[in-house]
Amino acid sequence: MIEFKEIDFKENERNIIAFLDAHQTEATGVEQAIPTHFSIGAYDGTKYIGGITANNWMNTTHISLLAVDKEYRKDGLGSNLLIQAENYAKSQNAEIITIHIQDYQARTFYEKHGYHIFGALPDSPFKGTTKYYLAKQL
Repeated sequence: MIEFKEIDFKENERNIIAFLDAHQTEATGVEQAIPTHFSIGAYDGTKYIGGITANNWMNTTHISLLAVDKEYRKDGLGSNLLIQAENYAKSQNAEIITIHIQDYQARTFYEKHGYHIFGALPDSPFKGTTKYYLAKQL
């Protein structure tokens, strides 16, 4: 008899990844790669003023988070953080770098840096806003 149980998130994630890894290898002949992670914080003295996180998997790096304290915007800090993430991506032999943002989150900033929209999801994650998916070939 099949049962459905709520289980620990991390345990379930590990089990699902094992199934997906096995299926990928079987379906494509490409062995699974272990993701790598990147995280940099920017400080003005001891004050945290911004940061970026990203992860690389196979030939793609995804920027998870990028934010700069509003008092430090327009000073090039965001660009500097983005460039560091792109350099990390290149060091991991990534060919593509991606990010997803909301329509109110610096879309033109990413476009200025060579990112292009490849998808949009209206009313996500809440009504009245659009989530954009952006990518850049490295």
